[in-house]
Amino acid sequence: MAKLKGIYPTLTGANRLKFHRTLYFPPRFLWGTATSAHQVEGGNRDNDWWAWEQRRKSRPHSGRACDHYRRYREDIALMSAMGQNAYRLSVEWSRIEPQPGQFNHRAIEHYRDVIRALNRAGIKPMVTLHHFTNPRWFAAAGGWTRRSSVRVYLRFVRTVIQELGDLVEFWVTINEPLVYSLQSYLVGLWPPNRKSYWLALRVYWHLVVAHRRAYREIHAYYHERRWHRPKVGFASNTVSLYAYQQHAISSWLFIRVADFIWNHSFIVMTGRGYHDFIAVNYYFHYRLKHIHFRTLRFFVEARQEHREMSGVGWEVYPQGIFDVLLDLRRYRLPIYITENGIATASETKRTRYLVSYLKEIYHAIQAGADVRGYFWWSLLDNFEWNLGFHPRFGLLGVNYRTQARIVRPAAAIYQQIAHGNSIPHWMLKVLGHGVTIPASRSLSAKGD
Repeated sequence: MAKLKGIYPTLTGANRLKFHRTLYFPPRFLWGTATSAHQVEGGNRDNDWWAWEQRRKSRPHSGRACDHYRRYREDIALMSAMGQNAYRLSVEWSRIEPQPGQFNHRAIEHYRDVIRALNRAGIKPMVTLHHFTNPRWFAAAGGWTRRSSVRVYLRFVRTVIQELGDLVEFWVTINEPLVYSLQSYLVGLWPPNRKSYWLALRVYWHLVVAHRRAYREIHAYYHERRWHRPKVGFASNTVSLYAYQQHAISSWLFIRVADFIWNHSFIVMTGRGYHDFIAVNYYFHYRLKHIHFRTLRFFVEARQEHREMSGVGWEVYPQGIFDVLLDLRRYRLPIYITENGIATASETKRTRYLVSYLKEIYHAIQAGADVRGYFWWSLLDNFEWNLGFHPRFGLLGVNYRTQARIVRPAAAIYQQIAHGNSIPHWMLKVLGHGVTIPASRSLSAKGD
């Protein structure tokens, strides 16, 4: 060992490695939360999800959801108290265009009011144009399976940009196009409950074309009006992947193909010139035990290995977001984490999840990933699609009977991180054991 002594760093004095120092994020980093219209607004009676909910009593019904459509001012005030400087929201297509070619200007003015309130509070809006839901009339005509769907969607996009564009810098054209295509047209869990490889591929291609044309449309209109240059992207449900048999060619090839499909196919198919930023929604880490084609279930469920999971069975694996972010460096574009969060009834787990994932994002930045913002999913507990109201994702809990907002401990943790643009030393010291906010650092003690 004496011969090897010189190659090890000295862990005393000035050269001590500081594992628990405060971790600072880049200047002007965006700290936000995210929601989608159908999941929080309530009363979206004119879209295909509402119609689907009504067809069977056994299905979850969104109903009033979080009543965010009426309570948005209260919710924006809570965002501001949390130190947020950004908020990702979606506009509900069926509210704005309840009948083909007929636009509801009261709904448009509502969204103008929401965005103006955000801007007044110093919260930058990031607006999603399509977040899974479609107007009933659009769905009845075949939805995204029809070639005409792109033209119809662009009519909606033009109207929204003309009415709201002067207030918005960031646009997300489509949320998770692959997830929508698979869940609605292959797995059949979401409306219209179809199971067809051909339809899933057709829908995916139409979403590719829709993004390209919407990107051009938005940039052209901003240029015509001589507004600031917009930032336009789409939100991808990215996944991290691991193969048990690391040196088997079949496993390596399968992982490469799966990684391309999930994390890169939409970017490649739309073309690199059609993205101003990369928007990452990250929740999933998949482990491949062995390849077989008896079923689409290629991956091992986390519960089989007794791994830590969320309340909906998704593995907690912070390292995965680091891996995904480094992989996305190849595009040399700014990256925003537009969704990341956990459904859990345990506040210790929620706060630990928040800090551990942010810590991996910090390390990815140090490794060269150009990450410029983070949006926790979600601001509020909400209607989680076919899972209903059981999953609790919110930094703010919701009593669905009274619609009261409950400030969770993780909201106070997030406040401290956002105000300091950093993960403080004291949070890192207790990482892995839960994070308890000191009494002097409560949500009301803004900026302390």
